[in-house]
Amino acid sequence: MSPFNKPVILDNNCVSNFYYADSLRFILTLWPPGTFKIPLRVFKEASNWRQHGKEVCDILTRLADNNAIEIVNIDDDSEAEVNCYIQLRLVAPVLGEGESESIAIADNREYIIATDDSLATERCHGMFPSIEVVTTADIFKMAKSDGLLEETEINEMWRLIKLKRSKS
Repeated sequence: MSPFNKPVILDNNCVSNFYYADSLRFILTLWPPGTFKIPLRVFKEASNWRQHGKEVCDILTRLADNNAIEIVNIDDDSEAEVNCYIQLRLVAPVLGEGESESIAIADNREYIIATDDSLATERCHGMFPSIEVVTTADIFKMAKSDGLLEETEINEMWRLIKLKRSKS
């Protein structure tokens, strides 16, 4: 049973945190298929990650091929979604393509957004207060409360994230 009452759209910083924690595939398959969505622009950002992009994209592609996750993009036929994206890309301070696409999709499809980006979170709360924002930590906490992760596993994941982020 998923603790999420709507699909969760993942921003690149959560994807990279799960990868650094050696748990990207594991976390994205803890809950029912379709729980997590990856915006196409986030996927493209991940592919540009010099050290790990190929591996991250291979994992995401396999998960999408197995219908565990879905790779989504802005619906060009949705004026609201396109306008939201454009607004986020033009209003200073400008958000990145992945963050902007994540927020535009989350707002127009009533998804939850998972991001650790403070500017994206601030923009969500300011411009789109109806969007529920969760973080990597929130997802770990939900997995623990669902009995899917132990505290020791979460602590090890955080240790790996901090260690690998300090080296990059």
